[in-house]
Amino acid sequence: MEISYNNTCDFCGSSSLVPFQGFEVCKTCGTTGEKIFETSSFLISENSNSTPTQYIGIGKRLNRTGNLGSEIGYYRSSKFTSKDGTLLTPEIAWKFRRLRDNYHNPSKNASSQTHLRTFIIFNKITSQMEIPNTIKERASYLYWKYANKFRGRITNHVLLIALCLLFAIKENGNKYPIKFQDIVRVFNEAGHRVTNKNILKLALDLNIPLSKTPVRKSEDYIAKLTSQITQNPEIRKEVVPRYGIELEKYNYLLIQVSTELLKGISKKERGGVQPFPFAASVLYIADRAISRFFRKVPILTQKKVALITGAKEFTIRDHCYKMLSGVFEREKFKLWNLIRMYL
Repeated sequence: MEISYNNTCDFCGSSSLVPFQGFEVCKTCGTTGEKIFETSSFLISENSNSTPTQYIGIGKRLNRTGNLGSEIGYYRSSKFTSKDGTLLTPEIAWKFRRLRDNYHNPSKNASSQTHLRTFIIFNKITSQMEIPNTIKERASYLYWKYANKFRGRITNHVLLIALCLLFAIKENGNKYPIKFQDIVRVFNEAGHRVTNKNILKLALDLNIPLSKTPVRKSEDYIAKLTSQITQNPEIRKEVVPRYGIELEKYNYLLIQVSTELLKGISKKERGGVQPFPFAASVLYIADRAISRFFRKVPILTQKKVALITGAKEFTIRDHCYKMLSGVFEREKFKLWNLIRMYL
């Protein structure tokens, strides 16, 4: 479509304005002028002799365009022509044919629309959660494995990709510690009916053993929860005035002291507590150890830790009362020596 724009520069008076990246730009002085607004590609036929026809894109594909942003070879023609209808040279036609075959194959996906929609949802979810590529690739592999193995038995492919994402994350151990509930929450925020119960039921129906995934420990969540705490604006403002150390140093001390505390608590002493809230409770005690070392009022309270991490305040209080307070009193001199060593 031809775009009309003012052809005179208001700054130097030159008549050499050209459109560039949506703006009028003067070739003489480089001044950027008004923004150029193009009309939408959504067109309705103006032929009054026929019923108006809607065109969204070449090939009338409403849900997806190819990787090249167009529908190259939609009509499956072996001959490529230019805009005016003349045949392209064999060399240029070969390049377009290679692009069509390697990067744009809508005909190959005609029978896989369910999988396409599922992966569109999957890519949106993983981008929002900032999932690493290694986990995305593993989840994709598991999806195709189970989709082919249990073909005809799967009625909800979004639920299957959520299950595969859970497996892929758990297989990576503490490299990407994320809770089961976080996966469910993000899928629900995107408008999909995914629940803990439905995912577990699907795994049971397909006879996929959940026991193969490694069991998480509190140590796996320490780095993630510490990052959440130190990135909180209220906490960031208090570190330097309260303890007189930089935020990075405080982050490092929390991780080291928490890790040392967990080393002093055996598996038998933990008594099968849930690892995530227990890790949040350990971070609260670690801040108390740092505050006692500097002889200052602690920055973290049980309520702050609960609000930042999502753990329940009464759970943190229960862990501290029954177990962690005693461990702190037993290990406090060792912890203070550790803090002194890292300062």
